[in-house]
Amino acid sequence: MKKTTLTIFFFLIVFNVFGQNQVKIDSLLQELKTKVSDKEKVDVYNLLADQYTSTDSTKTFNYANQAINLAQQIKYTEGVADAYYQIAWATMLSKKYEKSAKIFQKVVDISQEIQYLKGESNGYNGLGATNYHKQGNFYETMVYFHKSLEVKKKMGDKRGVASFYNNMGFLHSQQNDYSKALVYYQKCLESYEELKDQQNIAYANGNIAIANFSLSNYTQSLKYYNISLKYFEKINDKVSIANLYNNIGLVFYKKSKYPKAITYYFKAMNILEELGDKKGVATSYNLIAAVIYDQGDYTKSLEYHLKSLNINKEINDKAGIAVSYNNIGDIYGKQNDIAMALDYYFKSLKIKKELNNRMGMIRAYISIGNSYTQQKNSIEALEYLQKGLPLSNEIGNHSLSIELYNALGRVYYQLNNYIQAKEYLTKGIKLAQKIDFPTEIRDGSLILSKAEKALGNHKAALASYELYHTTYDSLLGEEKSKQLSQLQVQYETEKKEQEIKSLAQQASIQSLELKQANFNKTIFGIVSLVLLLLGLVLYLVNRQKRLALQQRAQDIEQNLLRVQMNPHFIFNAMTSIQDYMNQGNAKQASLYLVKFSKLIRQVLDNSRSEFISLDQEINMLDNYLSIQNLKRDHPFTFKIEVEDGLIPEEIAIPPMFAQPFVENAIEHGVTSLKEGATIHIHFSIEGEHLVLKILDNGSGIEEAIKVKRKDHVSHAIKITEERIDLYRKMRKKKIAFDIQNLSQGTQVTFTLPFQYV
Repeated sequence: MKKTTLTIFFFLIVFNVFGQNQVKIDSLLQELKTKVSDKEKVDVYNLLADQYTSTDSTKTFNYANQAINLAQQIKYTEGVADAYYQIAWATMLSKKYEKSAKIFQKVVDISQEIQYLKGESNGYNGLGATNYHKQGNFYETMVYFHKSLEVKKKMGDKRGVASFYNNMGFLHSQQNDYSKALVYYQKCLESYEELKDQQNIAYANGNIAIANFSLSNYTQSLKYYNISLKYFEKINDKVSIANLYNNIGLVFYKKSKYPKAITYYFKAMNILEELGDKKGVATSYNLIAAVIYDQGDYTKSLEYHLKSLNINKEINDKAGIAVSYNNIGDIYGKQNDIAMALDYYFKSLKIKKELNNRMGMIRAYISIGNSYTQQKNSIEALEYLQKGLPLSNEIGNHSLSIELYNALGRVYYQLNNYIQAKEYLTKGIKLAQKIDFPTEIRDGSLILSKAEKALGNHKAALASYELYHTTYDSLLGEEKSKQLSQLQVQYETEKKEQEIKSLAQQASIQSLELKQANFNKTIFGIVSLVLLLLGLVLYLVNRQKRLALQQRAQDIEQNLLRVQMNPHFIFNAMTSIQDYMNQGNAKQASLYLVKFSKLIRQVLDNSRSEFISLDQEINMLDNYLSIQNLKRDHPFTFKIEVEDGLIPEEIAIPPMFAQPFVENAIEHGVTSLKEGATIHIHFSIEGEHLVLKILDNGSGIEEAIKVKRKDHVSHAIKITEERIDLYRKMRKKKIAFDIQNLSQGTQVTFTLPFQYV
């Protein structure tokens, strides 16, 4: 399964606090009006310059220049160095790197001349940051940071040493060398634990968790995220708590534990919406969409991704826009619109190249390669997948390497190069087992079983197929979809209840104010309150109705399963298979055992889906009729037809309306015929509906009811009528069926809604 691309929040410690603090600015301006010394005035000017560094460079330059002029008059050289440092930093943020480098060097020169260690350290840090942003030169940046470290050690600046370790961790993570990044982040954590700095201990744990996540060490990642969360909860840092919820949800998502993932995503969403954090909300939309995507609801997933894209465009977040493009491409790919998918993937790749985002580039290469594979354009697919593999191996990202190995295996299988396919798929599966990546184990083992079979390695093919089924069953989880729906309902309910609570609080405030107002305002308040309560009652009533409909749907689903898979049918099927085995006909026994197991899986899977493809429905009916025909004294012939121009793979319908009536046709219609018994199933489209007809040449339904098991026939009809009634109420769409007694046999006609896949 192709995973949707996801944005990860990085908890990087920012030691220079950018962002304008109006309270602090007002306090500093007030201090200038008091009787302070000239030296203190210089320090205040520099502090004011620092407050505007990232928001208003003009004010930074203004206050810094005032500091320089006054400091030079009183020969306060440290103040001059600090002012130049503020000017240099604002210049660098304006992307004037040549100029900022010269000013940072000036800070170093002045500080060395007067042995001002703090200024010298700041200057080296600034030179390192400028060099990194200007050229991305990893080694030159490290040289400056190490020079800064030497000065910090001379000063005995433990906090500055911790800052150095964090910066080195950041540099190595930007080089995708997460193993080295972990070493530095661990040293950073130890330094802050020694200083007992709770906030930075929280950030350091978060950075360690991210490095572990990038190395696919999900258990360790979760451990450090939870430690970080405890510290942020202590200091009540809501932004960081929300980011952590998203990151923890992402770990569970990678482990395919979707209900837990979406629980954390919704927790984050609630906080971010409350804080008005647009970038955070965009990321939460993206993460929630990924879970919905994996549940197969591509329309809903696209809706969330478009919300994320619109916010990212609004705030001009290029990295976020690139992620959204890739995700939207995934959805168009699932909907078989490959041209649109490729268009979005190439848009994403272009931005990722501009940002030099190597992990993002690999993700785009995988997406483009998979799309060309889907088009059976193997040459183009190989070109892009092979671009991604060396990059992935270079940065040591196991998850992406696994996806590339499996994708290359699929392409080589498509090219009938089974040896190369086996080589890549085996590498992918072994690595996926090592890091516990079940979806890729499942997908890779299925293709590998086919490659082994093509090579004549039947024992290995069987082993791979068994691995596929074992992994498939472990991922299926009967309650996953239900839990997801319950969580979504829970979220919507909590949100509504919060809105009601907010309205009630407003009404209470209005009530207190109205006590001092005139009689007309009092009447208005009472009427408003009554309307509010009436709205609340209507909401609760409607909610109760929805819950009742959901319960009714579950009851009908259980009854439907009992009608479709009754013990008598299962017993007959298994007895027939046993007879083949006793007769030594292992081939026939194996054939029908596979059909029977596939039928059981299809019925269980389809009963939980609102829509399935017409191709799946036809396949299930074919299996069912084949098994029903086993060892019958008087076998019947059957035919399943689709009208010309109707493509079963592109049509989706509500499942399992036909099967109870097919069973009736067999048991109460053609069973009395000793020869010439036929069952004909026909699918066609009329207007906006799909028409399903089931015809048999038996004794007719009226005769069948007189002769055999009237209760069984009525039960099937009753359940079908209940399903139709429920569907009309919940979906407001037309659905109907009709039973006609023919001169020879019975015809059942269904008018079903359908949608394009």
